[in-house]
Amino acid sequence: MDGEKMRERLVRAREFIGYNRKAFADALGMSYRTVTNYENGSREPGHDYLIKVADFCGCTTDWLLGLSDDPRNNAPHESEEDLLKKRLLLACDALNSAAVEKVITYAEDLAYNPYNRKPSNG
Repeated sequence: MDGEKMRERLVRAREFIGYNRKAFADALGMSYRTVTNYENGSREPGHDYLIKVADFCGCTTDWLLGLSDDPRNNAPHESEEDLLKKRLLLACDALNSAAVEKVITYAEDLAYNPYNRKPSNG
């Protein structure tokens, strides 16, 4: 296991879903210092942490450990669109109800604009 590669991938996984260290630590129920120590190599993460990160970020533990170059192990059930939706839901989990209502209103405005619509498949 390459420690440098693992640290790099821990950061990449977190950044891929759009979280800074503080928000990520809060979402995982951990301290900011612990996440920072894992990401900068001051401490070696345990398997519980790696499993949490993999599950939360939609990647595999093998990829985090540097044992695979495929972050999702060709998981067909997690498309890019699915991951984007997951990011949106995770972000909304951190918001109060008034802020969630703003997100919904904005999303609805985007959805009703024909320039933002998905192309029809028919």
